[in-house]
Amino acid sequence: FAAGADHALWHIWQTTANGTWSDWASLGGAITSDPAVAFNDDGRLEAFVYGTDSSLWHIWQTSAGGGWSGWEGLGGTLTGDPVPILNREGRLEVFARGNDGQLWEIAQSTPNGPWAGWSSLGGVITSDPAVIANSDGHLEAFARGADNALWHIAQTNPGAAWSEWGSLGGAIANGISTALNLDGRMAA
Repeated sequence: FAAGADHALWHIWQTTANGTWSDWASLGGAITSDPAVAFNDDGRLEAFVYGTDSSLWHIWQTSAGGGWSGWEGLGGTLTGDPVPILNREGRLEVFARGNDGQLWEIAQSTPNGPWAGWSSLGGVITSDPAVIANSDGHLEAFARGADNALWHIAQTNPGAAWSEWGSLGGAIANGISTALNLDGRMAA
């Protein structure tokens, strides 16, 4: 998945498992961010981008491995790139940096279902977030703060409310990436 020179979303796929590749195909749209793609709980791919209106847009497969829906707007006033993740309950959540410098989140109401409204997680962030599910399934988000330190916020339990922001220190110059070690420890 990539943004084309025409500002549409383009994709290419293998025609068989471990096989040859298709030609590039346009999914349309008028996008201004890098695309981010995640699996829905039922195996359908869903792609997220920011449109020329600075809001979040998405397009999804109508069946696992099948054709694509039309574009649907999810609102917001955003900057940077979207970060989708499938949570422990089987619902997609998308995290984004708002034009106000706060971390914003929108989630499906039910697995594979409709979307609830946007919620601010606060903070003063100056980078796109990195989001990961901890070993017990609760989500944690990381971003560079206004002081260039690494800041994070976490759900208190899987699917529960969010903690307050806390600094992990450091002097971050660029983007952030996270990983989960085999023993369940996170690294950022």
